[in-house]
Amino acid sequence: MQDPTSPQSKAAEWILKECEAEVPIDPCTPSQLEYNEQRYALAVLYFSLTGDGWNDGSNSNLDPSAPAGTWMSNLDYCEWGTEISGANGSYNQLVCNDEGHVINLNLQSNNLIGSIPPEIGILSYLTSYISFTNAQSGEIPSTLGYITPLETFDVEFNNMDGTLFQLGYMTSLTNLINWRTSNNNFVNSIPSEIGLWTKLQNLWFSDNAITGSIPSEIGSLVDMDVLLGYKNQITGSIPSDIGNLDKMTWIDMEDNQLTGVIPEEFYTNVELAEVILRNNTLTGTISDSVSSLTKVTTFWVSNNELTGAIPTTFGELLSLDSLELQNNMLSGTIPEELGSMSAIEILALDQNDLTGTIPSNLFGFSLSKLKILYLNDNQLTGALPENIGGSPRLDSLKLNDNLLTGTLPIISEGEFLFLSK
Repeated sequence: MQDPTSPQSKAAEWILKECEAEVPIDPCTPSQLEYNEQRYALAVLYFSLTGDGWNDGSNSNLDPSAPAGTWMSNLDYCEWGTEISGANGSYNQLVCNDEGHVINLNLQSNNLIGSIPPEIGILSYLTSYISFTNAQSGEIPSTLGYITPLETFDVEFNNMDGTLFQLGYMTSLTNLINWRTSNNNFVNSIPSEIGLWTKLQNLWFSDNAITGSIPSEIGSLVDMDVLLGYKNQITGSIPSDIGNLDKMTWIDMEDNQLTGVIPEEFYTNVELAEVILRNNTLTGTISDSVSSLTKVTTFWVSNNELTGAIPTTFGELLSLDSLELQNNMLSGTIPEELGSMSAIEILALDQNDLTGTIPSNLFGFSLSKLKILYLNDNQLTGALPENIGGSPRLDSLKLNDNLLTGTLPIISEGEFLFLSK
């Protein structure tokens, strides 16, 4: 308050002027203190995040007679925050409950510049704070922990930094459902207290600078739907406890420094549709239990150090449309069973140690949706299948750097209609 230019001082001065006006705002009386505190907190938020430059809701002249939808007017603050309509539907910037407590703030893509003030903790009835795609900076205030009803916190695509998983709020935010903090500059590791967020369904913290390992307590998040932690610096192995997340549909931990094997328990997450673990240093084999992932559409484990044979059980995954196993140390032959993957569009087995001949059923109408087939940089032998031109939608085919022999099969008119390379 000593700095007259601070958001807190500006907010306090504005509140006093309103209360001392000829027609004072309601609430200004001590009996309405709780509501006036919320009004003050919203004013601090406005000044802290450069409200004068917002795309929507801005009140650059602090006009007290500004219409509903404009912040900092002398209207009830529950009438602040305009209704926004867009391609994804409509929403209100600010929503109150029937008792006049602020429960939702949605300031997405609104040219917010500055730091979230600690006064956000005054909004203790808040269930969602959404402000993705802005220019917010600074740390997440530890006072976030005062907002125990909070279910959604979404600050993706900002310039925020500091410790992401602060113990100051992790122990109290046990009602969280959505934690979306990707594409910022957050640091430090995931503490074991993550296991307290047992209602969490979406844990998104990709494209930051998170270090350390995945704690075993991740297995307590039994309602988890989506786990996105790609493009960080996470080390260590995938804990076997991840097998408890039997509601999870999408995991993306690519571009980290994960080591060790993919635990057998991983394959018990039968709801998985998207598995993305590429660009790590995983070792060991891919289990035959991969066939348990009957709903999987994407399975990417390329650019690791996986060994052993390609499981024949991949052929049982009839929803799989993208299989990337390239740049590992896989050996053995290409299983003929892969020819049963009727939904496959991308099949990348290149840069391994595969031997033997190319199965003819990788071509033709059994894989009628196949667009990309990469078998290059292996040790494949023998002649090319005679039906090589029978893949109706093949766009890209790579067979170079093998030990193939014989002559190219005759390509009939009408074959390879879409081949570009």
